[in-house]
Amino acid sequence: MKSVAIALSLAMGLALAVPARAAAPITERTEKVKLQGKKGPRLLRPGFQLGEYEGYYGGVSSTTAMPFFKGSKAKVEIHVTSPSLGEIVVYCGGGEGRLGLSWITFKHDRLQYVCTFEGAKAGVDAAFAMARSKGTFISRLQQPQRAGELRFGGRTYRLETKVVESGLPLTGGGTIGYIFSRDGVDVGAMDLNGLNFNAYLPAKDSGDRDAAAIAALIVCFLKDDAD
Repeated sequence: MKSVAIALSLAMGLALAVPARAAAPITERTEKVKLQGKKGPRLLRPGFQLGEYEGYYGGVSSTTAMPFFKGSKAKVEIHVTSPSLGEIVVYCGGGEGRLGLSWITFKHDRLQYVCTFEGAKAGVDAAFAMARSKGTFISRLQQPQRAGELRFGGRTYRLETKVVESGLPLTGGGTIGYIFSRDGVDVGAMDLNGLNFNAYLPAKDSGDRDAAAIAALIVCFLKDDAD
């Protein structure tokens, strides 16, 4: 018995001595899916394809910045369909969100970018809110700092602006990318740096894939005075 106890003690000591392996980067743990354009139902309703998620959107100007964080008139409507979701409609615009976002540490504007949802798979408490920092003009040229929260399918996700893929920023001062997390674990991302927009989605059998795709589409079509 004494030898068994010594062996167990040595095994525990070795386990404690070996550092835990850091989680692989989100780009290595997810599926890279390119956001592609396609023909929409009419001229001002362009279509999109993101893996198995497809649909169309409207209400966004591609030539002028729309101050979502300074008023509530500018809006975007996103229609999304997929085998797992059925049909979801997302309505977004500037306003005051019902999500507290008390976990955000930086100082941010009172007005937020908020979204509401239609569709059974979104969940009865589905909501989205994004806050932008009150950073200096120079810091906003580098990358607008934003953080937000998505409640979707009965789960809560956090979104934060971060560089997703390495390389020189090519957005002209706009947002480079977002990381999506749930319970402190990164589950997806959206890379907005460069000519192509790429989402990093969990595996198709993951319960987080639908929410990550919705989050990616929201931040992709987000337009404000910093973009």
